Amino acid sequence: MGCKNGSAINIFKRDRMKSNTFCTVPWNSLATNASGVYRVCCNSTPGKNVIKDTQGNSLKIFKNKPSEVWNSPTYQQIRQEMLSGTRPEMCVRCFKEEDTGVESARLNYNKRWYDESKEYAVDAVLDIEYIDLRLGNLCNLKCRMCNPYASNQWIEEWNSVVVKAELVPNTKINIEEENRLKKLTWPTDTKTWDSVSEIANTIEEIYLTGGEPTLAIEQYKLFDILIDKGFAKNIKLKYNTNLTNIPKKMIEYWSSFKQVQLNASIDAHGELNKYIRYPTAWSMVEKNIDQFLNMPNVVVQIHCTIQTYNILHLDKLFEWIDTTCKLKPYLNILNHPRSLNIQVLPTALKELAKQRLEPFLDWPKVKDMINYMFAEDNTKYLQEFFDYTAELDRLREQDFFVYVPELRPYKGN
Repeated sequence: MGCKNGSAINIFKRDRMKSNTFCTVPWNSLATNASGVYRVCCNSTPGKNVIKDTQGNSLKIFKNKPSEVWNSPTYQQIRQEMLSGTRPEMCVRCFKEEDTGVESARLNYNKRWYDESKEYAVDAVLDIEYIDLRLGNLCNLKCRMCNPYASNQWIEEWNSVVVKAELVPNTKINIEEENRLKKLTWPTDTKTWDSVSEIANTIEEIYLTGGEPTLAIEQYKLFDILIDKGFAKNIKLKYNTNLTNIPKKMIEYWSSFKQVQLNASIDAHGELNKYIRYPTAWSMVEKNIDQFLNMPNVVVQIHCTIQTYNILHLDKLFEWIDTTCKLKPYLNILNHPRSLNIQVLPTALKELAKQRLEPFLDWPKVKDMINYMFAEDNTKYLQEFFDYTAELDRLREQDFFVYVPELRPYKGN
């Protein structure tokens, strides 16, 4: 649970924290985007979170080792801001959630990784415990809240929809960029895995996503390094996966690691999930959930992205969860694109969503999610939502109102 104005930090010994804007990430974590560019973390604002050198150049995992990056100007600035109690500009998402009572990623990172015995200084010791690797944009889905930088399936549609709404990024892609995005090769570069090897002795957890990370078989090179060095047995692997295609060889590798956590990306039940995470086959999701729930060394968690498309029918997903796998889902509130954020809904539909979720108010984060939904009225973006949705429906020959008819009366001409 959280408190307003960042004071949720109280839940884990505030008196021992460095400030009420402190986050462990710039001291113990490395992250990349799908292009292999270092960024602060996956929750920070795209475009504002890239790690740069003194000349303002973006630093890349396939060109720059962690030791070259760790005390770069970007890291030093964000550490200084956090130590002084300033809210870094790139961290707006976490603080926006905390201000409405939601337990943010920042608070979760601190609960998991804060070590009161460590020295947290602007010039930090290279001691990486957590690494977040986005292994390119190769994917077999084109989720409605995604983009061509995270799914190559989006490339052909992007220029048609980016003119309909404010997206991230909010520009069309030219032919040169389109060709680059069709084949991101940096995960095949041996320098990528040399960079990870440099910090392998301190890593406790590796977060692998993409794209669809189970399609990125280049990670086998990483596994071989960690197994050969004897580090794998001490490392937890964590995946965000759509559970539609997991190779047998990858599963065999997993037995060498301390634990594997599968964050199953499921946003709705049945056909609505296929609509959002197009073209997911629901039968395959059910089959794989059942398979991995019964697998040793593997932990499954359902990750649900809360957005305009699913908030009115989350109760159906929760009912399915409650009667099948009994896994309380992790709720991730979508921040962008802005028109897909649940705060755009009219008050009457927010009330309807709240009513339908009443049987699940004791589930983690449900009350916080509802409070967040009511915290701002962003109906000014509702027409943008309809324009964006209509264009995607046209391209994919779908009809949003078949799945969520409750919004039809609010659509303009």
